[in-house]
Amino acid sequence: MGGCGGFITGMYLLATSPLPGVVVVLASMALLLSSVVKLSEAQEVWYKADASRERFSRVRAECSDS
Repeated sequence: MGGCGGFITGMYLLATSPLPGVVVVLASMALLLSSVVKLSEAQEVWYKADASRERFSRVRAECSDS
């Protein structure tokens, strides 16, 4: 949320004072990028846990078929 607000603020600042505007845009992009990294790491952990759960359920299904 703060990254989006900072990005919009930086865009407005670019029109009046370019240097602070660029700094604010870059800082907000870094904030947004760090959020995306955290989300992708959480997604990777969830995906690995889901894949192992699916593998174990296949093993149980194969054992019950025998």
